[in-house]
Amino acid sequence: MSDKTTLYFHGGAGTVTGSNFLLESGDAKLLIDCGLTQGNDAAEARNWEPFAYDPATISFLLVTHGHIDHIGRIPKLVKDGFKGRIISTEATHAIVEPLLLDSQDLLANSAEKHGRDVLYTKEDVAAALKLWEEVPYHKKIELPGGIVAEFLDAGHILGSGMVRFERNGKKMVFTGDLGGGNSPLLSATEDIAGTQYLVCESVYGDRVRPADDNRRDELENIIEDTIGKGGTLLIPAFSTERTQDLLFEIRTLMTEKRIPSCPVFIDSPLAQKITAAYVAHPEYFSAAMQERIKGGESIFSFPELQFVEDMEESVKVSNMPGPKIVVAGSGMSNGGRVFHHEQSIFGDEKSTILIVGYQAAGSLGRRLIEGEKNLTARGQKVSVRCRVTAIYGYSAHMDSEELLEFVNKTATTLKQVFVVMGEPSSATFLAQRIRDYLSVKATTPEAGDKVEIDF
Repeated sequence: MSDKTTLYFHGGAGTVTGSNFLLESGDAKLLIDCGLTQGNDAAEARNWEPFAYDPATISFLLVTHGHIDHIGRIPKLVKDGFKGRIISTEATHAIVEPLLLDSQDLLANSAEKHGRDVLYTKEDVAAALKLWEEVPYHKKIELPGGIVAEFLDAGHILGSGMVRFERNGKKMVFTGDLGGGNSPLLSATEDIAGTQYLVCESVYGDRVRPADDNRRDELENIIEDTIGKGGTLLIPAFSTERTQDLLFEIRTLMTEKRIPSCPVFIDSPLAQKITAAYVAHPEYFSAAMQERIKGGESIFSFPELQFVEDMEESVKVSNMPGPKIVVAGSGMSNGGRVFHHEQSIFGDEKSTILIVGYQAAGSLGRRLIEGEKNLTARGQKVSVRCRVTAIYGYSAHMDSEELLEFVNKTATTLKQVFVVMGEPSSATFLAQRIRDYLSVKATTPEAGDKVEIDF
C-alpha cells in the first residue's frame, strides 16, 4: 500500500470560517468538518457554490465541534449525495440539531433576500442527523486504508475535539478550534506530542490577549458602571459556549453580591437549547466543575435570570428601561435578535455594548469595536453614542503565544504545519513565527490547494 496521501483545503484556508478539509489515500476519502463561510454577503454567497468534490464518494465525515462554521454545510453535503458516516463526540452531537435548524432558518431568509434557491431544508437536516454517530474522547475509530482516528479534547466548546489520524506509526492532527484555557467550565486543551503533520487554526495567530486573570473583575466593573447609571448592558454573544460562560460568571457575581441585583435576559431560544445540552452533558466539563455539579450546584440558575422565548417578548425587553443585562445572539451582531436591542441603546450614553468574542472582518461587531460612530446597519443609518468596550479574556481561542507553545510541544517530531482558519495576516504571522522560533516547516494554504504528504 502506498503511503502517499493527498490533503485538500476546500474551506477554512485563507479565511477564518468554512472549515472543510479532505484527506484522500487510496480508497479512503475522509472529510474533516463541513462548515459555512461567514462574514459579509460576498463571503456567505460561497455557501451556495457546488462542492469541489463528489459528496457521494466520501465515506466518513469527522466533525471537530458544533460551531456553524464547522457544521453548517453538512445538510447540503447530504442533500448532494453523501451517504457515509458522520462522527463526533456525544456533546457535539447533542448541540448539532438546534444549531443546524437555526442555521436553516437563517439561510432560508438569506436565500429569499438574494433570490437564491434554499441551501437546504429541515428534511435535509433530519437526513444528516440519521447518519450521525457519537464517540467519547480517545475512542479508537477504524477507518478505510488502515487509518485509525480518535478525538482529543480541544478545550474550545463543549465536546470540541481535535481529530488525530494514525497509520503506520505516523500521526496527523486537525485541531479544529483550540481553547485558550479561558473557559470557567471546560478543561484545558490536550497536548499532541508525537505528531508529524498538523493542520492548525490561527484565529488569533497575530494577537496576544491581555492577561485574563482579572476578566471577572473587568466584567464586574462594567456591570456596576452601567447598572449604576441605570443603563442597559448588552452583550452580543454566540449561543454556544460564550453564553454559558457568561451565565456562569454573572451568576457567580450576583450570588457573591459583587454586583447589584437586576434582571438578566438571555434573548436567544437557541442559547436556551444549547444550555440544556450543557446541563445534560456535565461529563464534558472540567473535573472541578463536575465536582461542583455532583455537590448539587445548579451552575446556570439564579433568580434574576429569564430566558426570552419569542420575538414579542424580545421587543418588550428591548423597550424596557434599564437597569438590565441582555445577552443576545448573534455574537458578531450580523443577525439574530441582538440588532433591535442595539438599535434601542445606540443613542443612550448610559448604556454599554460589551464585545466578548471574535468579530469577523466586515461584521457590525467588528465595525463597532473599531470605533465607528456613524454607520449603516441593515440599511439604516445609526449614530453610536453608547459605550462600546471589550473583554478579550473570555476568548475561546488560543492567542499567538499559546498557539506557538502548543506547536512547540510536538516540534521535535513535526514534518509540516498547515496554518489555516485565520485571516491571511493572522495565518501568515503565525506560520512565520513557527518557522523562525521552532525551525518547523509551516505554510498557509489557500482554498483549492492540495498537498502530497507521506502518511
